[in-house]
Amino acid sequence: MAKVYNIMDKLVNVKPIVKIDEDHEYKINNTKNNAVYIQSLVKKNKQDKEKNDEVDEIKLIEKIIKASLGKEAFDYIESLDLSMEGYNTIVNTIMAGISNSELEEIEEMGKKEMERFQQEEK
Repeated sequence: MAKVYNIMDKLVNVKPIVKIDEDHEYKINNTKNNAVYIQSLVKKNKQDKEKNDEVDEIKLIEKIIKASLGKEAFDYIESLDLSMEGYNTIVNTIMAGISNSELEEIEEMGKKEMERFQQEEK
């Protein structure tokens, strides 16, 4: 008789939530398709940088937020008139939710990537 692997309890379809303030929280689209979409956006952005093509980091951030939190969330976030640091925190939170990681892990990876990028420019 073949062995049966029961993975029912491991295949949870619970969406992580980002809480923007007391009144606004949004589910993060952590599906494989959204992860692939974001990965393709980031890859294209990196390729454009390598070719010295014009790169619009703001558009990349906007696309990630819209794809992961939805247009309603994006519109609300836009209304807050946040700093770039605020937007980076939101994107890092989305990445943590998609990868089921802690926010601090994603922030640390971002710092290391920035340091590596700065070294390459020298």
